[in-house]
Amino acid sequence: MSKKDKKIEVNVKDIERRHQPVQQVFVGQRLIGEVTTDNDRFKALLIADQSEFNVRSQEEGLEMILQQYHLHQR
Repeated sequence: MSKKDKKIEVNVKDIERRHQPVQQVFVGQRLIGEVTTDNDRFKALLIADQSEFNVRSQEEGLEMILQQYHLHQR
């Protein structure tokens, strides 16, 4: 038996905080993480446990947030 695929709505909202671009990642209406710039690198922050990851691009930051969220989802 195979599991049925579950559809999950993921949204990314671009905002500006302290004159820095921030990408907020939402699953449904729930904020799960943010990707911020840090000089020439990026930081991915998982909101649930305040885990912070250094990544090379915004795309990698988004992937990291989604992977960690899925891994630790309850």
